[in-house]
Amino acid sequence: HLLLWSPSLFRHPGSAATMPKIVIIGAGISGIITANSLAGKGHDVTVVSSTSYFEWAIAGTYSLTRPEELQKAVSGQITLKKGATLVVGIAVSMQDNQVTLQDGKTLPFDALIVATGLDLPLFRPKVGQSWDDRRKEVTEVGNAVRKASHVVIGGGGAIGVEFAGDVREVNPSAKITLVCSRDRALPYLNDKYKAKLEQKFKELNITVLPNEKVAEEEYSITKKELKLSSGKTLDSDCFIPAFTKGFGAGWTGLADGSGKVPVNNYLQCESKKSVFAVGCSTKSVFSAMPKIDAESKTVCKNVLLFLKDSPLKDHVEGMPTASQPMAQKIGTTTYAWFDPAQLPGPAAACCRACGFPCFPLILCWPLGLCGVGPCHPCCCGYCCGDPEGKGTATALTLFLHSSGPAKLKMGTPPAQEQMK
Repeated sequence: HLLLWSPSLFRHPGSAATMPKIVIIGAGISGIITANSLAGKGHDVTVVSSTSYFEWAIAGTYSLTRPEELQKAVSGQITLKKGATLVVGIAVSMQDNQVTLQDGKTLPFDALIVATGLDLPLFRPKVGQSWDDRRKEVTEVGNAVRKASHVVIGGGGAIGVEFAGDVREVNPSAKITLVCSRDRALPYLNDKYKAKLEQKFKELNITVLPNEKVAEEEYSITKKELKLSSGKTLDSDCFIPAFTKGFGAGWTGLADGSGKVPVNNYLQCESKKSVFAVGCSTKSVFSAMPKIDAESKTVCKNVLLFLKDSPLKDHVEGMPTASQPMAQKIGTTTYAWFDPAQLPGPAAACCRACGFPCFPLILCWPLGLCGVGPCHPCCCGYCCGDPEGKGTATALTLFLHSSGPAKLKMGTPPAQEQMK
């Protein structure tokens, strides 16, 4: 594994010649924004990434159905603020105040922040997956999806639902079956949104198979008879698992059965006080930027307080009105909704009132009427109605190939790939 070597990274913590050491495991959104917030504040900040590149998770279902566009969702260089150092390697264990990497090197720390996120194979790179291997995998699967006669998707969560719509966009004639372990897809939806989802699936000819699981966990792109939990079988020539394998903190030896770090109200590990977690703790509700951003701010504040032996501050959840994902896409441009009930009262009212033709930017009206651009007819739907439809989906594509708060240059493969 490529390792950006700095002798100071491997000195004993607490040495008079060094600053307090903060090690962050994970260079996704959680790890990057946390590192950038701590950089330049008088501490030695090290971020460990299992890959040399960053892939924007929001584009996962899009990239897997349009593999030729994968590069748009990738930044070949993970750039951190001055004061933070990147190490490319795989954390495999932690003992005392030291992390061991797969190549045998060690990283001592005074505070450790775990930001490893969800384990979602195929839709995100595997731990340690090279760019060449990632590109080949996505290309192979994407081409198979577009040619398949029957695509079976395992998992009825947000990723599975979005991916089913993306498959329909690139393969209009395929039979699509969504296998759900619960009695329906997106079981947390209320009756109103449940009806919207069922109607859209009917229009798109997407079949839901409830209360079943596919026995296999790995994808398959050849004709195969899939075994179901009920004992029945399902013929498929393309099986795509769209369920998570839990969170990625198991290597610490501190995580619970789901891979989350058990934490207190300070987002500090209950059994090891020098360890904190962002986006993968027992306080993590679901993955959304307002939630992650609030967790990152709490951890940054409390790590600095911890290193000064000062009292820590309670975590304040970001956007507490949101108990489930605020937006849901079915495909990339087919359909999406935004649930105002997940927003605070004034914001929810504004969201409803800003529908077409009452959207305050009157210059958007011609775009709305012509059905072009993000206003189609308006990203907020129609006035006093639910923000939903093709316009909402189109508006969300504005974030498809942006790294968000990570502020990375996207659309660039890793340097070694550019040299070929």
